Amino acid sequence: MRKVILVLLLALIVGGCIGGRSTVPGTSTPAQPNKHDVLKEGPEKAVVEGINAFAIDLYRELAKKNDNLFFSPYSVETALAMAYEGASGVTRRDMEKVLHLPDDNETRWTGFKHLMFSLQTANGSPYILKTANALWVQRGYTINERYLRIIREFYLGEVGEVDFVRDPNGAARGINRWVEERTNGRIRDIVSKPSGDTRLIITNAVYFRANWSSRFEGGTWNGTFHSPGGPVTVPMMHQTGRFPYFENDDLQALELPYESGRLSMLIILPGKGKFDEVEKELNAGFIGEIVNGTREETVEVSLPKFRLEETYRLRNVLMEMGMEKAFTVPDFSGISPKGELAISDVVHKTFLSVAENGTEAAATTAVTITLAAAPAKKPKVFNADHPFIFFIYDRETGAVLFMGRLMKPVE
Repeated sequence: MRKVILVLLLALIVGGCIGGRSTVPGTSTPAQPNKHDVLKEGPEKAVVEGINAFAIDLYRELAKKNDNLFFSPYSVETALAMAYEGASGVTRRDMEKVLHLPDDNETRWTGFKHLMFSLQTANGSPYILKTANALWVQRGYTINERYLRIIREFYLGEVGEVDFVRDPNGAARGINRWVEERTNGRIRDIVSKPSGDTRLIITNAVYFRANWSSRFEGGTWNGTFHSPGGPVTVPMMHQTGRFPYFENDDLQALELPYESGRLSMLIILPGKGKFDEVEKELNAGFIGEIVNGTREETVEVSLPKFRLEETYRLRNVLMEMGMEKAFTVPDFSGISPKGELAISDVVHKTFLSVAENGTEAAATTAVTITLAAAPAKKPKVFNADHPFIFFIYDRETGAVLFMGRLMKPVE
């Protein structure tokens, strides 16, 4: 009978099992990069391009079966990339294609290391952005030292032991507590009772909280949002200010920067009746043209106040995208010399709150591996009272951290 190895990918990282290593993730310190190591011009570019391409691909798949959407392509990509580091043969090639990963090790490793180091909140920053990685390994199960070195050095991951066999409930509590702490309590219970065949869980977590550079102090009152199912009464926030703005015959786009200006929410508002048409055009180049085409304008902004909590099981979605062999006929011999590992499931949980002061967002991914100032003008009007697409992205690297669409607001 084939044994099972579980790899969980979250918006946070957890650790693995090996003799002499910490048994409690968080007590071991991953290798920390320094500016001399990683702050070279643009080393993250290839990785960021991959994350953003994967973001659009995953969005298209999720949009087939969901109404509102909110997910972290950064979280899902990072967690799966850690599993990819132990893949070989056709499994590796398929994952590389679906995830748009650079095939050159140095490019990929340096890119992820720089990106994660770059995204960490600096001392005194007006916003919070935290991302973490970890491996949870069955006590006594052999993991390749090379694989562990890659996860520690380039993904800044913690490694620790748990006992899925004799104490599955305790293992789940430890992992869930770790996730909850790293998402400020917003993501809970990513792991239920693991099977006794579980051998490895990979986790990634990301948490973000920031105030708008310009807060919605123009008043909040009930308005009508025209959802596909009919009009909905929702709290609409209002303000007038100078913002990066773009428009053409099909859409309007608005950037709402957060304090410090590094991170921003980009909202793409299709014209009424043109949502499907605009959504079909989504790709990295299309979004880049919008961002590069924005100009500072005085804009009257109306935006719904909303909150989203989503859970996605991505196994079937990823198989449809081309990763079938990673689940069915896998080769993860780079993780363990025992081989016979397979991804059994990928779970992704997210939280988003958009309010007058700013935004709070969190995400976790779980991958289960088993054997087997110009002259005054008339203000532009940006009234987001109908479905729109949005991104939270890092203006410095261009990485899309979160992405979604709002079809019907929920507060």
